[in-house]
Amino acid sequence: MLVGAFIHLTSKRGGMILMCEIPPKKNHRQIPHNPTDSSSIDQSELDINIFEKRIISIHNLMIQKGYLPSLDPIRRAAEEVDGIFESKLFSSDIIFDLPDFLLDRLPKYGERRVLALETVLLELGFFSREDLKNEDENYLSFDKSGKVMSRIAYTPYVEELNQGELGYQVGDWVEVVSLGKKGHIRTPVYLLRKKGKVVSLQGSFLNPEDVAHFKKKVTRLPLYLVEFVLEDVWGKLCPDNSKNDKIRVELYEHWLTKLS
Repeated sequence: MLVGAFIHLTSKRGGMILMCEIPPKKNHRQIPHNPTDSSSIDQSELDINIFEKRIISIHNLMIQKGYLPSLDPIRRAAEEVDGIFESKLFSSDIIFDLPDFLLDRLPKYGERRVLALETVLLELGFFSREDLKNEDENYLSFDKSGKVMSRIAYTPYVEELNQGELGYQVGDWVEVVSLGKKGHIRTPVYLLRKKGKVVSLQGSFLNPEDVAHFKKKVTRLPLYLVEFVLEDVWGKLCPDNSKNDKIRVELYEHWLTKLS
């Protein structure tokens, strides 16, 4: 059942622009989870810079104004930034131009988000790479009401999974399957092939893995809260005083299989 619409808007250069899907890139880096990492966690408080507050505001505005249904495209682009810096693939196919002070170190959180947002704004047609290189910042076109004309709103076709029927109920025992998906995922890799119990349904939401890559058709999926025993997750690496502790994680239906 289709309950959404895929639309295109007119750019400042005229004509209709079709929102393009973004396939997983070679430099994409999924967030790692190393169970053997015993390094300490930095718990010091950091001040938030004004540019970081602005970047968060832009994130929220893009969702409120309908340009994005969620932050997943920005999360995906941020993971691509991580891969670029890890592999040092600073070549002509990289969509942004790095400032000199970032060539010899990893970007901080806010800097990483700026680069990710730049990537997504380019993909949405707010401006071109040539515009960014132009010292004249007045490259955006506005209509009579003051709205930016050079843009594409990403609103995919939405399809309900199994016509909205739930695959699992509270109390069901499930196992997290390994889908081997490339690109952006929201399932922690340390839970793959682990067994847990469904404790609640969180609602139904657009598949973040498809939204992140601007898929033209996206499935609305049930999201479950699944409970795992820490000893079952970490095995011999689990401290004795934590073996009976539990962790609850939100997981989408397509990552689960029911245990008999």
